Parts: sequence; structure tokens; C-alpha cells
Amino acid sequence: MKTESVQYDQHSGENTPDMGDFRSKTNDLNGKIKHGKAASAGVAMGRAVVITKDEDISKVKDGSVIISKTASPKLAMVLEKAIAIATENGSQAANSMVFARVYGIPAVVGIPGLTEIIKDGDFVRVDGTNGNIEIRKSMTLYRVK
Repeated sequence: MKTESVQYDQHSGENTPDMGDFRSKTNDLNGKIKHGKAASAGVAMGRAVVITKDEDISKVKDGSVIISKTASPKLAMVLEKAIAIATENGSQAANSMVFARVYGIPAVVGIPGLTEIIKDGDFVRVDGTNGNIEIRKSMTLYRVK
């Protein structure tokens, strides 16, 4: 089995690669973990898109991790593009969290200050099973050939 390893750093300006059949190994430079409430089971890692106002919703692209103040019903329109969602406020019963479960994407709610800690483009790991989000400043991806 051969592996191909590529280092991606959020500050290098590189685009996030197609996550197709990539598996991830992490290189924690920050590793800050925040705890909230599990809202939809699963684990996903990708680049953050921070949504603080309705106009920011248009920034969500395929494979984004949505970081938001609230689980607004307006987020339901773009959840099918996201691989995970984490919010500062809200509950497991919020509309967006119900849609997260429908789409099968990890979700965490109730992490105060999340939109101030995480910036657009940060690599984040959302653990919707245990209610954690981890901020990663770089990530190594490798593909098994």
C-alpha cells in the first residue's frame, strides 16, 4: 500500500483539496478544544465558514463546516452542502439541528464565543457524538493508493 502525503496550512493560501478518498492525519498546531452539547452524531473535519449575519450564508460551499451564532432556520437552506455545523446558541431541537440529523452531518450546539475564536478558513474537527469542536491550524491529508 502506497500513501501520498500533502501538507495544507490555512495561512498558505492553498485551496482545500477534494476530500474524495482522502483520510486525514492531523498535525495539531493549536488543538484548542471547546465543549458543547451533541446535537447530531458523527465526526467531520474541514474548513470553517463563519456565519454572523444572513449575508454570510452565501459563503457556504460544498464541504464547509458551518460555524454560527445560532441554529437559524435559514441555515437549513445550505446544510446539504455542509459536512458539519457548530453553533454558540440553540438546542438539539432547533430546526437546523433537526436538518443536520436528516442530512447525517455532525452538529454541536452551545459553545459560547465560537464565532470569535474560529475564523473563516480555520481547519476544525466537529465531534457531534461527544459535543466537541477542535480547532486545528493545519492538517495533513493522505490518500491510500
